[in-house]
Amino acid sequence: MRSYKRTERLNEVIREEIAELICSGTIKDERLRLVTITKVRVSDDLSYADVYYSVFDSSWETTRVALEESRRFIEYRIMKDLRIKKVPKLRFVEDRSMEYADRIERLLREMGFE
Repeated sequence: MRSYKRTERLNEVIREEIAELICSGTIKDERLRLVTITKVRVSDDLSYADVYYSVFDSSWETTRVALEESRRFIEYRIMKDLRIKKVPKLRFVEDRSMEYADRIERLLREMGFE
């Protein structure tokens, strides 16, 4: 049986917490209504967490700004709700993998592969 490092468990727990804060409306920012938190990668020393996000429309810059403005509140809620002493500093990273997949699918359709 594989044993999990603490950071591996924290990745998913923090992703769920941030997603819930956004979806529940706890963070009242209209710029975040179409954002999806796709994954989180916490550093081994817990100093940073890269939070990958995707946006339904093309408002990447607006979403990044909104997430940065909410960062301290999100970090506070992670500390409070998850009861962890050391909260990693959140860094928001665009996850454009869905855009890339859509582009490949469109090109395949154009070539006659359906």
